[in-house]
Amino acid sequence: MNFNESIRQKLFAIARDWVEENGYASKSGVVCIFEGQVQGWVKELPKPADWQPGVCAVSNKYILLAVGGDAVNGAREWRSM
Repeated sequence: MNFNESIRQKLFAIARDWVEENGYASKSGVVCIFEGQVQGWVKELPKPADWQPGVCAVSNKYILLAVGGDAVNGAREWRSM
């Protein structure tokens, strides 16, 4: 397993555990994670400008990373991991 796959697996595990513990397991949505900590859950992928660079949006199918921009003005785009 390479480094990126290890990170992906950890992010999926954090998101899966959080939705199960908080009663969202039966709902579709996105868990937003920053520096290993869940920041929240949303039903639909938010605009990248709503989050600072470095936030990962994790669903049960994909992981997107907020990139560009800054912490004050938010990220510029989501990039697939």
